[in-house]
Amino acid sequence: MKIRGIAHRGYPVKYPENTLSSFQAAVDLSFTHLELDVHLSKDGIPVLMHDYAIERMSDGKGNIRDYTLDELKRFSIKGIETIPTLEEALILLKGKISILVELKQSGDLYPGLEEKVLEIIHKTDTLDQSRIIGFDHFSIAKTRQLNKDIKLGLCCSGSMPYVFPFMEEIDCDFLGVQLRFMTPKYAVMMQERGIISGPWPVDTLADMELIASKYPTDLITTNELERWAEFYQNHTELHVGV
Repeated sequence: MKIRGIAHRGYPVKYPENTLSSFQAAVDLSFTHLELDVHLSKDGIPVLMHDYAIERMSDGKGNIRDYTLDELKRFSIKGIETIPTLEEALILLKGKISILVELKQSGDLYPGLEEKVLEIIHKTDTLDQSRIIGFDHFSIAKTRQLNKDIKLGLCCSGSMPYVFPFMEEIDCDFLGVQLRFMTPKYAVMMQERGIISGPWPVDTLADMELIASKYPTDLITTNELERWAEFYQNHTELHVGV
């Protein structure tokens, strides 16, 4: 059975987040979607990590943007892996899972990030299974200007009903919302506009019960892949769109 849900950075509870092993674990657990985070190295290569700095996940220190790819590859993640490139991840995931590519753009921090990511998606022939998302909505709008076919999504940390006209303008149909800001009214507003609601994070059994009772059609994001998989398999009301 396919498990409808977004594997957050792969399977971070059991594997280092945003690594190839973490992504493979999500595929092995039959998740429909996976989310990963993209930055640019000093020499303009899209690389994967959530934080802007490398010390939390690797044995190095400093900001990603201050290292070339070759330099980044010399650091170890948890003594097991190296920092992956977006290209490496897309090659691994090609044809296996839908991918939410979160751009870690922040103002003008990464000039050319949008172009570089689209180049890699085209190079790996993964356009059909990719969706570009982000908290920097200027960056997502720029992505639409660059490509009319790529699926897009916005992320936000609060309730943003005023964003709907903007989403229509840039042909964007996914809205990731922190679960604590979700309400039935907000969910209906998204459904009426054909927007996919993506609450996050959904990790506890209590949160999973909330989804099953109030938002069964939502595309949730979770760090607890096996917990959600077991819950999902036992709740037929969640089995939509798979």
